Amino acid sequence: MNVDFQNVGTGVDEAQPLGHRSFHTQTNTDRSDQTSDSFVELKYRSPENLATVTMAKGIGYFSIALGLAEVLMPSQLGELAGISRSHRSFLPALGLREIAHGLGILKSAKPTTAVWTRVGGDVLDLAYLGASFISDDSNKRRLVGSTIAVLGVAALDAFCATKLSSENWQNAKGNPNAPTTVGQPSGRMAVNA
Repeated sequence: MNVDFQNVGTGVDEAQPLGHRSFHTQTNTDRSDQTSDSFVELKYRSPENLATVTMAKGIGYFSIALGLAEVLMPSQLGELAGISRSHRSFLPALGLREIAHGLGILKSAKPTTAVWTRVGGDVLDLAYLGASFISDDSNKRRLVGSTIAVLGVAALDAFCATKLSSENWQNAKGNPNAPTTVGQPSGRMAVNA
């Protein structure tokens, strides 16, 4: 068996007969080929972008669930929140808006705008609760709890929207649904691999 010990390495020349196979290593010229057109750059999302988008998707699901509750059970939800009877008729319209926000977030690979519109919706919700405080038939204690809950959700929405706005999406521009770089040994792969 003839083995070229100068070039022993990682590859086997399969074209040689079984007794005359030669081994070769990846040389500097082989490595320079990796930067040529025979290799394609894979697009990955950064773990930070993925975590923020995952948070946004959670907000989207919450928005749809809340919207469905407002559309399907306005009187029960209004009673639970302490909203006056005269203001409960507006809940289905607010619910449709919530559903639209949620769908916008879930359908977008980069939901920055959709989350910012939800922040605007939180301002409308706070104004709606404030108007209900003026009514005599509202439950003030429950309204205070509802207002605190909406403020908490608004803070989360604003935090998520700010993170989405500040992150660099350029690396994911080509394929925003690509996997992350987590666990990836290399960002480059041969075209013919």
